[in-house]
Amino acid sequence: MKRSILLVFAHPDDESFGLSGTILKYTRRGIPVDLICATKGERGLRLDVPADVDTGTAREAELRCAAAILGIRDIYFLGYIDADVNKTPINEIANKVLGIMQKVRPAVVITFGPDGVSRHPDHIALGKAATKAYKKLAEGDGHPPKLYYVTLPASLVPNADELGIVTRPDNEVTTTIDITGFLDLKIQALSCHRSQQDAREFVEMLRQDKTAVFTSKEFLYLANPSAQVKETDLFQ
Repeated sequence: MKRSILLVFAHPDDESFGLSGTILKYTRRGIPVDLICATKGERGLRLDVPADVDTGTAREAELRCAAAILGIRDIYFLGYIDADVNKTPINEIANKVLGIMQKVRPAVVITFGPDGVSRHPDHIALGKAATKAYKKLAEGDGHPPKLYYVTLPASLVPNADELGIVTRPDNEVTTTIDITGFLDLKIQALSCHRSQQDAREFVEMLRQDKTAVFTSKEFLYLANPSAQVKETDLFQ
């Protein structure tokens, strides 16, 4: 199996918030990274979007801007509507994701865990579907890809409940990726999602405190193969 990474997320900007530094680290090494995006973020904010441009079109353009900076090879849109993913049968979504997995044959799959990080229903539904697709792909495969969930260590977000974020106990975080040297590009990728207030706020936070942990590290949980490991590389 060739080294490649497949990201499975729900909305434009999901790829940039928790994983842009990691994406940059691997694409700069020449490792292909592809992205499945379930929606075009049609029900998101539309700050400074011209009146004659619909939200989905604007956010797709923002995602393509970020993808170009991050070096993402291909984007696969599943065609679902923002905030409706959780209303779609999980098997239907899983089958679509599985078809792309079989085409791309990644060595690493990264998606949302059962908490969706922010408890967003679309995140939870897509993560569940991606996990189901992964399990189908892994059946009978002697060398299935690794499956990761994006996560945040509890010590980094002490006010997580107040922010609506779900964290993981620090000792359960399996994978810490050093993204030193990629902060400026991470900010550029996030800045592409300029129609979204939370993206703007995160960019401002990164610019104001360049010593914050989020500027130099990103975190994942290795869901499969299950093992008590501590990693600093997705391919170790």
